[in-house]
Amino acid sequence: MKQFYKENRVFSILMLIVAICVILIIGVMLKYFFFGNSSNPYGDRLKDEKKYKISDTEKKEIASNLETDEAIKKASVRVSVRTIYVNIEFNPGISLMEAESKAVTVLEKFSEKQMGYYDIEFILECEGNDQAEGFTIMGAKNVNGTNIVWNNNTPVSVEQ
Repeated sequence: MKQFYKENRVFSILMLIVAICVILIIGVMLKYFFFGNSSNPYGDRLKDEKKYKISDTEKKEIASNLETDEAIKKASVRVSVRTIYVNIEFNPGISLMEAESKAVTVLEKFSEKQMGYYDIEFILECEGNDQAEGFTIMGAKNVNGTNIVWNNNTPVSVEQ
């Protein structure tokens, strides 16, 4: 062994470095893949979730309050992680501006603390009829924002 080291000193040192690197790589891979982080997959983003909890009764109440409007056919509210999803289906004949203004009223149902914790996503749908075209539009309010940003609902025509 000593004679091999004397004859191949550079090769022996390089092989020792490679062996140490392989052991470190295997150790890191074992820790990452097999003994990984067993904590919450969302990290600490949900640490205050209980403070700003939106109960099922609140969600149902918001949806039923929306459905009392004769222009609204169906409404639903659901919460996923830190986002509130509000889906509203309108009766045919309502204008897009009127639908957006009815959706904005949902924001009044949440407290300032809840608005500072949750993002809010809107999906507004309306089927078309003989008098008016239908629409599907999405909007979002960020935790740090004050306004709802609506997507551009411009139809795209395909030329042939």
